Amino acid sequence: MFRRCPGIRSLIEPQIIIRRCPFCGEELEFFEHETQLECPKCGRMVHREPTNTCLSWCDHADKCIADLENRGVISRARAEELRKLIEKK
Repeated sequence: MFRRCPGIRSLIEPQIIIRRCPFCGEELEFFEHETQLECPKCGRMVHREPTNTCLSWCDHADKCIADLENRGVISRARAEELRKLIEKK
């Protein structure tokens, strides 16, 4: 068992994640703590793709998503999107 969540490293040493806007193709830069950005080119809201780490293997991913939603860190729509990814496991 972990002494602390292994995802905490990303808060201490954030990585930049590059993603293309699925609507217009503009290149976007996300920090690991950012879950969504407004595309500067088309103005649409783009969500960062979740990493394969916690959602794919953590037994507590559903509780973590609920906690983030309850604290207002992620929106209800984003929480539902993430829950659908868990269901695919």
